[in-house]
Amino acid sequence: MKKKLMTATLITLSVSMVFGCSNNNATGTTGKKEQKKTLTVWMKKLLVEDQNKLFVERAKQFGVENNADVNIELIATDDFYPKWTAAIESGNVPDVTQFGYQVVGEFQQKGLLADISDVVKRIEEKNGPIYETMKKAITYDGKQYALPYWAEGTVLFYRKDILKNAGFDGPPKTWEEFRKIAKAVTDSSKGLYGAGIGFGKNDTDAEWQTRAMIWSYGGSLDTSDGKTVKVNSPETIEAAKLIRDIFITDKSTPPSALGWDDSGNNKAYLSGQVAMTMNVGSLLNSIKKDNPELYNNTGLAMLPAGPKGTFIPGISNNLGIFKNAKNPELAGKFLEYVADASWYKTWVEKGVPLAAPMLTKLADEPIWNDYKIFVDSTKSYTFLGYPGGFNPKSGEVYNLRYVNETFQEMLGKNIPPEKAMQDLQTKIEEVFKK
Repeated sequence: MKKKLMTATLITLSVSMVFGCSNNNATGTTGKKEQKKTLTVWMKKLLVEDQNKLFVERAKQFGVENNADVNIELIATDDFYPKWTAAIESGNVPDVTQFGYQVVGEFQQKGLLADISDVVKRIEEKNGPIYETMKKAITYDGKQYALPYWAEGTVLFYRKDILKNAGFDGPPKTWEEFRKIAKAVTDSSKGLYGAGIGFGKNDTDAEWQTRAMIWSYGGSLDTSDGKTVKVNSPETIEAAKLIRDIFITDKSTPPSALGWDDSGNNKAYLSGQVAMTMNVGSLLNSIKKDNPELYNNTGLAMLPAGPKGTFIPGISNNLGIFKNAKNPELAGKFLEYVADASWYKTWVEKGVPLAAPMLTKLADEPIWNDYKIFVDSTKSYTFLGYPGGFNPKSGEVYNLRYVNETFQEMLGKNIPPEKAMQDLQTKIEEVFKK
C-alpha cells in the first residue's frame, strides 16, 4: 500500500493521446468554422489496465461529442509533482488533473485551484450524494476545490486458519485485542509472527498504521488550530506504549520489521510470515491471483478500535481544475461527463476491490457483496491535519517521515515512549514554527 505526497520524480510512465472529431473544425449554423478547443487531462495511471482503457475511451467520446481535442496523459504517481511544478512555473497548466487530497489542500491555500462547488452540486443532483468524508477532505470554507473520484479502502487482513487454531473465533475488535492475538499466535521457532507492522523510515504503511492507532487513543500528530502542536499528550504516549509492547515486550513482529519498506508487510503476509496486517485491496488481488489457498484462509475486518473509536487513514483520489486552466468551462463539463453514474459504475467495478466509489448508492451494488468492508472503511476516514483540517505543514511533517523516524529509534534503542513523544513534539513544533 502506498500513500504518499509526491516529492520526487522517478521514471515517467505517461501515455499521451489526442482525441477529437475527424475534422479540424466544425461548421456552425452561420457557415463559419468554429474553432475546436483543446482539453488537457492528466490522470493517474492505475494498476488495473481495464480502468485506464475505459477512462481513455471516455475521454475520446467526450471529444467527439463536444468538438474538442482531448489530450490525455496517464501519469505514474511519483511523476505528478514535478510535472505540476513545471506547469505552474510555465503557466501552461492542464485543464483537469488528478490530485491526492493533500495536494488539493496545498494548492488551494496557494490560490492555484478553481472553486468547482457548482460542478460538484450538479453531479450530486444528477447522480446522488458523494461520501461526506471524501467531500470534507477537499472542502475549504464551505467550497469544493476538487471532485472526489475514488477511494482506496484500508482494512485488516488476517489469517482465519491461524487465529482459529489459536482459539480465536474472529479478528480483533480493539487494538488491545490485536496485541493479545498477535502475541498468542507468534511462534518465532516456526518463523510466524502475529503483527505485520514495520518501521522502516520510508515505510508509509507503518506511518499510517501508527497514525490510526494514535488517533484511536485520542492522540494527535498535528494541531487543532493550525498552530499549537499537541503530540506530547497522555493519549499519544498510551498508543506509543502499546506499539512498544507489541514490538519489544511481546516480540510479535518479525525481527526485520524495523527495516521494512512499503512492500515489507505485503511480502510478509503473502509468504505466511505474519498473521495480521493492514492494507488496501491491491493486496487481496495479489493473494487471489498468486495463492488461492491463502485467499481462502484470508479474512477481512475493520481496523481495530481504540478508546475513542475506529480511525482509518483516508486515501482519496480527486479530479480538479487549475484556476488558470485555458478551458475551465469545458473542464467542468468533462468532470460531469466522467462522473455520470451509468458509466462511472462500470469504471469503478473494473477496479474492485481497490477502487471504492465516490457515490454512496454504488456501494450497494452486488459486485461489492464480498468486499463491502473496503467501502465501509471510507466512513471512518481521517486525514492529515486531524483533529484540525489539512495544513501544508502537516504534509511537510509527513514527508519528513518524523513519525517513522521517531518510532524506529524508540523501538530500536528501547527509548521510553514518554521521551520519544517529547522528541517528536519538538521536531514537529519546529516545522510549524517556520
